[in-house]
Amino acid sequence: METKKRKMEEFRAYLMDLERSKNTIDNYIRSISIFFERYNEINKANMLDFKKWQLEKWTPKTAHARIVAMNQYCHFIGHSEYCVKGIKIHGSASVENVITLEEYNLLLDSLKKEGNEKGYFMIKYLAKTGARVSEFIRLTKESLTIGYAEMWTKGKMRRIYIPQALIEESREYFSKQKEEWLFPNRYGKQMSTRGVAQCIKDWAKKYGIREEVAHPHSFRHLYAIEFLQHNSNIALLADLMGHSSVNTTSIYLKLSKEEQMRQFNEASNW
Repeated sequence: METKKRKMEEFRAYLMDLERSKNTIDNYIRSISIFFERYNEINKANMLDFKKWQLEKWTPKTAHARIVAMNQYCHFIGHSEYCVKGIKIHGSASVENVITLEEYNLLLDSLKKEGNEKGYFMIKYLAKTGARVSEFIRLTKESLTIGYAEMWTKGKMRRIYIPQALIEESREYFSKQKEEWLFPNRYGKQMSTRGVAQCIKDWAKKYGIREEVAHPHSFRHLYAIEFLQHNSNIALLADLMGHSSVNTTSIYLKLSKEEQMRQFNEASNW
């Protein structure tokens, strides 16, 4: 058991040397721990059984992620022959559960009427920058001065631009704030991603916004969809969103199931 723990810590250090993100490293280590809770050793038979077990118990996406982690570990310990084939994940035909522009404006108006300036600007900065929530919580006052934030994320340096109009609108609010973070928690420390998600969930429930769209990533989706409504340069959008491939960004060109159905019914009404 001690040998396995030591090996896993060596694997963690190896992943850190590869500059994998903290979330990726934690997920890899968790997958390996799950494997060893069920099996005493790594071999081809156990890897195949693990793959089957994961597919029976979890979604294909989760099962695939754990197989990727275990395959990486097999390479690390020098037994690539134990690796198993990954699980093919069918890409989504469209982006679902995205907050509408009407819901977004309703949320902003409601927060503004109640005098919740922090909530108002949290939502606006999420939607107007396209930042991931893990990036959003790291925005600092310095970014307001230069018009963008630069940070290491998803294994590369990323630049997140902030619209000048939004900077001007929020200048007075942030001038009264002592903390360096744009959106600190109640103790003045960096806000957690879970804290942001809970705020959005609470506000959505309070103001009658659909529960399924009440999550931080929903505003990133809205950013992409609205960008393409005003600028068709998908290569630029891919760069702004930090996507490594335009193929990832192209999903925003596809209609949601609801919109497909609406247009289908209109076209069939003859």
